[in-house]
Amino acid sequence: MERVYFVNGFMDAGKTTFIQSLIEEAYFKIDETTLLIVCEDGDVEYDDYLMDMLKVEIRYIYNQEDFTPEKLLKLEEEINPARIIIEFNGMWSRKDLILPETWTDIMEIAILDAGMFELYARNMKSSLSEQVRNAFMVIFNNCNDVEDKIPAFRRNIKAVNPKGNIIFRDKNGEELSIIFEDQLPYDLNADIIEIKGDAYSIFYLDSMENPDRYLNKRVKFKARVIKDKGVTKNSFLAGRYAMTCCELDMTLFGFICDYAGADELKIDEWIEIDGFMNKEHFADYNVTVPICKVKLIRKCETPKKEIVDII
Repeated sequence: MERVYFVNGFMDAGKTTFIQSLIEEAYFKIDETTLLIVCEDGDVEYDDYLMDMLKVEIRYIYNQEDFTPEKLLKLEEEINPARIIIEFNGMWSRKDLILPETWTDIMEIAILDAGMFELYARNMKSSLSEQVRNAFMVIFNNCNDVEDKIPAFRRNIKAVNPKGNIIFRDKNGEELSIIFEDQLPYDLNADIIEIKGDAYSIFYLDSMENPDRYLNKRVKFKARVIKDKGVTKNSFLAGRYAMTCCELDMTLFGFICDYAGADELKIDEWIEIDGFMNKEHFADYNVTVPICKVKLIRKCETPKKEIVDII
C-alpha cells in the first residue's frame, strides 16, 4: 500500500467534496483499488457511479469504538487496496487515536470552514488544535466573507503547526491569492514599537515568519526570564506562554536576547525589554530566527494575564 490520506474536520466543513474532487483529479487517479473509509454522514453524498468507475470501495465506520487498528486492518485485508482515504469524524478524538503500525506513510489533511473558525477556536480549541497539529495541509473553505480575518486565522494555525501548508478557498472552491501584509495591532513605523497584552503572540509569530520585517526596529515588551543563560554567556531566553490547545497544552513564545547583564537576571522574574530586533542563522538546525539586542531592562510586576491568547 502506498499511502493513507487522513482527512479531518468538523461536520459540513467540506471533507466529502474535497475527497470526491481529489479522486477525480487526473494526477490522483490510479488503476488499482482505493479504499475509502467514511466515519460520518454529511449533507454531501458520494457519487456511487463515479466511485465505481474510479475503483473506489467505500466502507463505513459510524461508532468511534469500532475505529480500531484491528478493524482497519480487517478492511485492508478484505479490499486489498493500493491506498486508503479516511474521512474522519471531526467530533472524535484525534489525540488518542491509534492507527495500525504498518501504516507508516500517512498524510493528514484538515478541512476547515472559515466562517465557523472563530466559534470553534473559542469553544472547541482542543479538538481544533488536534485536527491541525500534524496536518500536512490545512484548507479553509468559504473565505469570501472573512478575507480581512485570514491573516489572523493563518497565525492561529502556524502557532499549532508551523510547518503546515495553508490554503484559502472561496465558496466556489477557487484558491484565493493573498499577500499576507497583516493588519498588525501595533505600528511598525513607530520610533518604539510597544507590544502590549495579547499582541505579544502576534508579534512573536509574525517575527518568526517574517524576521526581515523587524530588522533594526526598536521594540518594547514584557516577558518572563525563561533561561538566564542562552547561546552565549551574554544572552538569555525570555518570553511568554500561549494556550494553543487547552490549559494543559502551553507553548512558549520565546526570544533569544543578547544582553551584557544577563548574569544579573533571575529565572521566572518578569522584565520589560527595550531593544532592537535582529536575526541570526543557526547552521546546526538550518533555521533563521529573530533575536533581540537588548538596550535596557526594567523589572516589572507580573501581568494580570500571564498567558497570551492567539486569536
